[in-house]
Amino acid sequence: MNVYFIEVFLSKTMFSFIKVGVAAGKAPYGVAKKDDANVNMNRMRDTVESARGVVNDTRNKLIERDQKLGEVEIASKQMSERAEEFASLPHKVMLKQKEKAE
Repeated sequence: MNVYFIEVFLSKTMFSFIKVGVAAGKAPYGVAKKDDANVNMNRMRDTVESARGVVNDTRNKLIERDQKLGEVEIASKQMSERAEEFASLPHKVMLKQKEKAE
């Protein structure tokens, strides 16, 4: 049994309940406090809302990225077509020059 309680119950001196009440009202360091269920639920709700916001932002960024990649693909095809036209241009000029010379 705890020595403190033995002294309290076997002591013949007047016992101060105020001192015991103050000391007894404080939980020892390291003892977990039980949180209110609503507090835990609110924390969970906040965490879920935060995660939902991050997921929505990521989804919107992915959609935007997909649109930009589509635009880049179209521009790339156009550049490729123009490059082919430009590459064939000297050959066409050469053929015209041959026709004129004949």
